[in-house]
Order: sequence, then C-alpha cells, then structure tokens
Amino acid sequence: MPIKEKILKELQAGPVKYKKLQARFKASKKFFIAMEELYSLGKIYDKNGYIHMAVKNENKRDSSLLEGTVVKLTENFGFVRVDDLVQDIFVSGKYMMGSVPGDKVLIKKIKSQRRELEGQVVEILEEKKNIVGIVSNIGKFVSVTLKDCQYVTMRAENKADVVIDDIVLINVLGRGTSHSRLSCEIKSIIGQVSSSTKAVQILLAEKDIQQKFPKEVIKEANKVINNINIGDEIEKRLDLRELPIFTIDSASTKDIDDAISIEKTNEGFKLGVHIADVSFYVRGGSECDKNAFERGTSIYFGDSVIPMLPKEYSNDVCSLNENVNRLAFSCLMELDNQGIVRDYRFEKTVIRSRVKGVYSEINNILNGVETENLKTKYKEVYSEIFYAKELFELLRKRRVQRGSMDIESDEALIVFDEKAKAIDIKKRERGDSEMIIEEFMLLANSCSANFAKKLDLPFVYRVHQQPDSDKLLSLKESLSKIGMTLEDNENKSLQQVMSDLLDKTRDTNLQNIVHKLVLRSQSKAKYSVDPIGHFGLVLDDYAHFTSPIRRYSDLAIHRIMSEYLFNKSVAKTKKRFAKFAPNRAQKASMTELVAMQTERSATDIYKAEIMANHIGEVYDGVVSGVMNYGVYVALENTVEGLVHISMLDMVSPILTPGYSLDCPISGINYKIGDSVSVKVIGTDILNGNVDFAMADKNINESCLVKTKLKERKNNKQHFERPKGISTHKKVKHKRKI
Repeated sequence: MPIKEKILKELQAGPVKYKKLQARFKASKKFFIAMEELYSLGKIYDKNGYIHMAVKNENKRDSSLLEGTVVKLTENFGFVRVDDLVQDIFVSGKYMMGSVPGDKVLIKKIKSQRRELEGQVVEILEEKKNIVGIVSNIGKFVSVTLKDCQYVTMRAENKADVVIDDIVLINVLGRGTSHSRLSCEIKSIIGQVSSSTKAVQILLAEKDIQQKFPKEVIKEANKVINNINIGDEIEKRLDLRELPIFTIDSASTKDIDDAISIEKTNEGFKLGVHIADVSFYVRGGSECDKNAFERGTSIYFGDSVIPMLPKEYSNDVCSLNENVNRLAFSCLMELDNQGIVRDYRFEKTVIRSRVKGVYSEINNILNGVETENLKTKYKEVYSEIFYAKELFELLRKRRVQRGSMDIESDEALIVFDEKAKAIDIKKRERGDSEMIIEEFMLLANSCSANFAKKLDLPFVYRVHQQPDSDKLLSLKESLSKIGMTLEDNENKSLQQVMSDLLDKTRDTNLQNIVHKLVLRSQSKAKYSVDPIGHFGLVLDDYAHFTSPIRRYSDLAIHRIMSEYLFNKSVAKTKKRFAKFAPNRAQKASMTELVAMQTERSATDIYKAEIMANHIGEVYDGVVSGVMNYGVYVALENTVEGLVHISMLDMVSPILTPGYSLDCPISGINYKIGDSVSVKVIGTDILNGNVDFAMADKNINESCLVKTKLKERKNNKQHFERPKGISTHKKVKHKRKI
C-alpha cells in the first residue's frame, strides 16, 4: 500500500499529533514527501497541532446532513440540537468525534431500533471557545474536567499555577478524535467559586460576552454628544412638548426608551407611543454602531445589565428622562371606541416627559390606594392614567378574542442585599400598569411592520411561524398522558384552541406543566426580512420598534424608516438597505438567543445561591418533570430542583416519558402535577442546580452536614490561595501547541 494511503488510513480514526504520525512512519524521506503531497492536494490539514483528514466536500452538499449544536454530553453519549427538530438527536459516545457542549457540528441521521432520532457527528464545523473546566488533579501534569461533563477529564498541555477545584478557562484540543484523546490549554485562571457574583462572571466569560466598551466607542459617543446642537434639530421636528407625555418603568430603570401620551376623544382615543430617537445619535457605520451590532441586545440579569450602548447614550441623551427635552421617534395613532386603529403615522418629534412613572405606584393609583404624595407626583397625567387603563381593556379584549396566547412563564424576582448577594426569590407579579405598557408597545410595533409592508421597504420583521405537524403531534401526545387534550375545533383557530387550554389550567397544579408544553411546541420567534406575521400574537404585521436602546433590531428599523421619511423614496431606501436588512435580521436572532440563555442561566445561579441558605428546610411543590434519573419539583417561588433517583427508594423504576415514574415493587409513583413536599439537601452555585429529597424520607443528617461543609469550602473566607497567585490571570504557555 502506498505511504499516502497508509497515512490517510491512520487518520480515518481521528486526528493525530504530527510528532506521533512522524514517529509512526519513522520520519522517512518518503513520509515527508507524502505529507507535502497530501497537503497540496487538500486531503489533510493542520489544526491545533493535530493532523486532520479533510472532510469530503460532498458532505456539505449532502442534504441529508444537518447542522446542529452539541447541547449535552454524558459518560457514554451526547445530544445534538438542530433548529426546528422536535427532539434533540441522540449520539453514541463513539460517534461524537470528541465534540463537547457548544461545538457546532455536521451530523447525519442513522437508523436505530431503540430511538426515534439517532445520529453520528461527521464533522466539527465550529469549535466552542472559552470552555469552563475544573482542575481535578495536580501531578506531573494538570488534569482538567469539563464543567458541563464530569466524565471528560483531559491533560493540560501548558503549565499553570492552579490548585484543586480552581475554575479555569480552556481551549480543548484534538477534536475529531475520541474524548479519551482530548487535551487542553489553560487560557486563564478564574479561581474558586464563592458566590453567585463569581459564578455569573464565569458564565459571561464562557459565553464570551463583552462587558466593557472599547475606548474608541466611548470617545466617539462623547464627541457626538458634545458636537450636536439640539436646538437646531428641534426646529426640524414636530414639537410635542405641550402634550402630557409620561413614562412607566421599574423604579431602578435608567435606560428609558419609551413614553406614552393619550387623549380621549368623541371617536375614541389618540395614542402616542414615543420612542427614543437613538438612530439620530448612533449613525450607521460608526464605531458605536458596529459595537452595538456585535452585541445585538442588552443583557439583564439579577440587578445588573450589560448594555448594548454606552451609558453616555443609554442612560443620558437617549433616555427619556423627566423634565428635559428629548428627541423621539413617535407613532401617533387614532383608535375608535372598540380599540381598532383607524389611522397612524410616524413622525420625528421632540418631547418632554412630565414624570418618571413607576409600575408599583401607578398600580396603586389604578387600585385606588394611592397616597397624597402620589397624587401630587402624577397630577399632570392623573386623568391620562385612567384613559390608558380604559384603552388597555379594549385592546386586551380584542387580543383575547383573536386567540393571542398568554403563557405564564413564572418569571423570578431576585432580591439582593447591599453586597449584591442574592438573598430571596419570589414570583414576579404583573400589575395593570405593566400590561398597559406591553399592550401599547405591541400596537406601535404592529404599526411599524404595517408601515414597511405597505411600502415594500427592506425591513427587519419579528416573525413567529405556526408549529409544525411533528411538534403538534408531540404536544397532543404529552397532553394525553396527563389527561388533557388539544381539541380540534373548526370554528376556532389553532391559537384560540391553545389559548383555551392555557386558561383551563391557569392557577392549577398543571399550569406550570401545560404552559411549558405549549411553549415548547412553538416555533422559535426570530427576525426576518419576510413579513410572515406572528402566530403567537395572532398578528399579520409585527416588528420590534419600541426598544432601540437595548435591541439592535429596533435600531435597524428606525434607521430604515428614518431614511424613507427623509427622502420619501422607496427606490432610494431599497438601494441603501437591501443588503443591510437580511444581515441585521440574522445577527439579531443569534445575539438574542445568547442573551436569553445567559439570563436564564444567571437566574438559576442566583436561585442556587439563595437555596444554599435553606438546606434542611421543607417546601411544598409540584412534580414538574420525570426522568429515568429522578423527579423534578417546582416550588411556588419558581425554584426547580431534582430529587435524584438514589433518593427515591425505587427498584427498577419504569419511566413513562413526560408523565410518570413508577416502581413496580414498592408501588411508589410520581406523576406530572402531583403535589409533594421536599427538603433542600444541596446546591451547586456554579451550575445553578438545586437538589431535593422527598420530605418524608429520613435523610442522614451527615449528608446535610457534608453539603454545608462543601458550601463552606466554596466560601471565599475559608479558602486561602497560595501566595503569589492572582485570580483571573492570563496563563503563560509552556510551549506552543
């Protein structure tokens, strides 16, 4: 067999280090000549010190291959998530090609008698960077275990001053082979996890989220602000400063991007939704615009925010603060007595907010429990608050009639102490004022999409497609297991049928489960240049217009709409933004997903920190999920934890997926929606996990003590780092890999 074929055969099993390959063929002259020829033919390539066999181009043209992301890895298998597939694809460990969670891979389906979806990774398209590992052993070499998979441990190829249990950022080397052949390089040392603050910082590093703004962006923002003459701009705009305009937000909100005005008329209402004119300050192609495009959205977690725009914009000149002149982009609507929009127009305006409204205060006014101080604070807009409530009720009624789904998401409200430690958690409640603003913003968003669609402008729409048949079938099967049905009704739309189901289970033990099932059955909302409408809201026209301070999608359409309003030419607007819109839509969808995942993970971390102070305490909850490894229980305060199978006294349990876990010997049974009492027995702040045991089970107190000791060990005051070692420092490589 020619030496070139022998080399390729050697690489079929996976990438090999160059030195090992060289030793295998005894560094002969023929070997070096063969390697040069294989390189020139494009049959092999070098990556991270490993020689890879190039994947044939036909793989990428093969329509049967799917692109996905590795989302879970266990000792013997993993799962790959592919957009628009109902289930994740099961992949046996030997077919994972050494891929780790976060890697983007090319996967092909394979036949399986045991599983509906099974596949094989054929190529790693994009390797996840900034992977978090935990130092598990220190000897001749440092060993690092993946945070997301305790079964994968690898040798660090560079030296680092670490101690056991240090959290480190790593790059994994040697993908394309088996997990046993992986190694890594330590990029930086984060240290021990002592609090949610540290754990969230690790999360942000893992997600590669940029927290600070580049100096050139801040410098540019200050220069723009200092050089703009607002007086000159005001003369070019519709002056609405005489209107009783006001904002409604949380008390702590600093980036106020929307305000409202409302007038009751004989025909109905005049509603103004006034949005900060961010595009006037942040011009296309500027350093700030480029940075905002990459960020895509602000990220909110706990009591913190990583803004899309520097505070010089977001908290100052672009924020619609009270009693100051502000440039706005206004949607001015006229509605009849049924809450139907009869006319609308968009105008560049100047406004002056009368008061910074606060949700809780306005809720008190609407509920008739306001104080004299509140009456005084809101005296200039007091009547308008009640007009807003009246219009909201009309709009809400119309939304319910058309079948718009109101899915309860059990959003958590985290309470922090003065040292930024999470100390309490409760379910966030929405009052009338929150829902009023939500309804008015939906209306303005719908008008912006209709504006663009009628003119056939290039645009960034917010779209949501109808669930596909597979997802609907899966939903019906899951509902049938818990005694519920998704009724077919020719007189009602699918949205109305789903909405009826949601209302039927609201405020019951099945609310959390059923609402999650309906949510999971939905297609993912995303941004698109095609105006296909929004299934969940039951709207033909929808876009995001109302939050340009914190979403790039909104800033993008402000720029498009401003261009048209300036030149009144569809042709010119199309010419300028034809390529702009598709690119912005795709990027906005990607950054939104990262932000959502980050916010959700951060909330789980805070929950774990809070529950660490309640180990040994008993809570009432509802069974929210069943797996072959245990039972998930959701508490009233939105915390969800796992009762591991080892704590359930079950022998050979039988799982009915999505419904129950049964023990045929003891007769113990747990099914979705069951009310149970659980005891908190442990938490994992780093991963945001909470562990429960059933309250009626006698837990060995030593288990709780060990848990407390473990928490104490992770507390910074009980950990002394060897002298001379700083946290989150860059690592000097021993050698190039």
